[in-house]
Amino acid sequence: MKKKVYAYLHTHWDIEWYRDKEDFTLRLLEVFDIILDELKKNNAPFFYFDGQTAALLDYLKFRPEKYQEVLYLIKNQKLAIGPFFISADSYLINFCSMLKNIDLGLKISKEFNQKNFIGYMSDIFGISNSIFEALKLKNIDKALIWRGVNPKKIKNNCNFIKNSIKTTWLVQGYFNDFLHQDNNIENLKKYLDKIAKYSDDILLLPIGADHLGMLKNAEEKIEKINSKLKNYEIILSSPFEYFQNAKFINITKEKEFLDNSDTYILQGVYSSRIYQKTKNNKIQNMLSRIVEPFDFYFGSKYKSYIEEIYKTLLLNHAHDGIYGCSIDEVHKTIDFRQQKCLLMLNAVLKRLIGDFKKAYKINSQSKNKIGILNLSNNNNIKTVKFSAPYLLKNAQLIEIKEGFSDELLYDIYKIPVTEDITKIYTQLIEISANNKFEYTTVKIKKPIKKTKLTNSSIENDFIKLEIKNKKISIINKKNLNNYTINLTDINDDGDSYNFSPKGKTKNLEFQSSTVLYDKDIESALLINFKNIRLHAILNNHCKFIKFRTEINNKTKNHKLQLVLNLNKNIEYTINDDAIGTIKRKIDYNYNIKDHMPAIYPCELKTNTYPMQNFVSANNALILTKGLNEYEVYQNKLKICLLRAFSTISNPKNKTRAIPAGPDLKTPDGQCLFKTEVEFALSFGDEKNGFKYIDEFQENYVIIDGQNKKDINIKLDKTENQEFIYGINNGKKICYNLKTKIISLI
Repeated sequence: MKKKVYAYLHTHWDIEWYRDKEDFTLRLLEVFDIILDELKKNNAPFFYFDGQTAALLDYLKFRPEKYQEVLYLIKNQKLAIGPFFISADSYLINFCSMLKNIDLGLKISKEFNQKNFIGYMSDIFGISNSIFEALKLKNIDKALIWRGVNPKKIKNNCNFIKNSIKTTWLVQGYFNDFLHQDNNIENLKKYLDKIAKYSDDILLLPIGADHLGMLKNAEEKIEKINSKLKNYEIILSSPFEYFQNAKFINITKEKEFLDNSDTYILQGVYSSRIYQKTKNNKIQNMLSRIVEPFDFYFGSKYKSYIEEIYKTLLLNHAHDGIYGCSIDEVHKTIDFRQQKCLLMLNAVLKRLIGDFKKAYKINSQSKNKIGILNLSNNNNIKTVKFSAPYLLKNAQLIEIKEGFSDELLYDIYKIPVTEDITKIYTQLIEISANNKFEYTTVKIKKPIKKTKLTNSSIENDFIKLEIKNKKISIINKKNLNNYTINLTDINDDGDSYNFSPKGKTKNLEFQSSTVLYDKDIESALLINFKNIRLHAILNNHCKFIKFRTEINNKTKNHKLQLVLNLNKNIEYTINDDAIGTIKRKIDYNYNIKDHMPAIYPCELKTNTYPMQNFVSANNALILTKGLNEYEVYQNKLKICLLRAFSTISNPKNKTRAIPAGPDLKTPDGQCLFKTEVEFALSFGDEKNGFKYIDEFQENYVIIDGQNKKDINIKLDKTENQEFIYGINNGKKICYNLKTKIISLI
């Protein structure tokens, strides 16, 4: 008997990539016109529009007269959209963005009468555990994936159950354009034979590719092809019909799909254009951990405004955008959107503070007390940063700027004039006791200096950085555990998708260190390398050393890394995912240089992995703000600080045998400018990672002034083991550190 092949017509739509969004949108008009025309003529029974809704909205913006036609086709299940707003990476965005992407996609899809949904991730560069958690929370019970699957680990069965979700692995991927090109029937047979190897009685075959027009007269062409196939019968259908008939019997224990033994996962994107990833991290944290919770706990007055910020942010998360592997013009547009997000966030935060002060009659200035809205998961924040048009008692002055007092912004009956320009003081203060998810009036404490600083060391009661013989050591003063750090650089012969090492790794030479400032609350040591300045910052109470790193990059095609030299080889790492953590077993003796060049059709394995904010190995802990790539070799834990490249895809890349995109030059990818990145070093496991990252990200709001009486407002009751990630549709996103349970409460 012939095996049935359920084939569906589709196009994979990158909103922007090797062309800008405007150019691709004009192509979209042509492509989608044909789709509607073919469906209307019944030349095909169904078309799948890539699982995202943003592209459809772009089409209807310029073809509003087609709205009813689209509505009719979706209602009659001839056209399918959603559940995502955009096709987003699942390793480089946080969980709040992930859920909001699904929320917007579902909302738009349901407005068009779409009722059935598949978590469609046909071209994402590896599939995180978190995206399955997000789909489950949103009651989506089906998923289609491609990259990152190791067939052996799913028992050579393309249909399996992951996190209660029926999941199908697209064995040959989504990119199947041979019917468009009138290729030899033998190519199709080879494709079907490979899919059959991992399938039961029925097969799933996508027909389409990137930005490709719909196959015309599809029913007629498929009928001719079937007459030439001995072992298969192709039925033009939909993935929904396939899910109804397929058997899902293999329950996988795989936490994530990040294996490139069968398909490229293009790991270099985790370090491409770090300057945008760090800004993305800042926007996401400010939005999901500060502004949205602040608004949620005090009435959701700015909910629609916050929704607009999310929409702008999510456009940057579209496939190829936040990856950093598009033409420079696309990334200039991303720069603009990021700046817009930051301006919107600062504007709404100022209004939230102003509304709060009016509601609780906080008027008079106070130099002895301050209000803290603790939105972190930590009790008793001890040191905070704050800006005001006056100096507080016992404060450490950080910066002075000229500007207008925010009080003028709160009063709609006043217009700032030249005379209102004043000095704004950014200050550091130590405060009395406060609790997580509370607003508390607290006393400004007189600091007791606990940091010690010399030209070659900085320390407090918990942790110490020491430089001896040009070697930098980090020491846990409690148990004397320690490791050394250094900076390395190596030439990169790769591209935006894959790092390709060339030549020897160079240890950057330590030049000098000196006291940057030595104050009562916080002190800093300046460590100089050529074109790189490390500001090692420590306050009286912190258990990690913060590093603000200034990089003046003057070199092309290279990779700069921070290296932690630990006391033994690294057998496994634990890092945070978009939600929760991932434990990865490490082949610590693997070195990619020993296996170059890649032989067709392989992409070389690496010991490079994605993370969100922290990674732990051998009790050493690294916290970062948007540095998403770490690497392991033997006892070395490395964090990429900068990677410079010259093209989207180098056809001679020795770590990947096939081009992953066009060889279009990307001068801005070289990062030949000054950048700043932030990381912190400490000791501990994932529990410390969760605790310290809140402190590192400064998840609180300081409100100056004072009511006649001290104010205490308890926002939320949280259990000791519960970590609140943010807000989604009026519910808290919670992760229990002990039980690993994720919930919306």
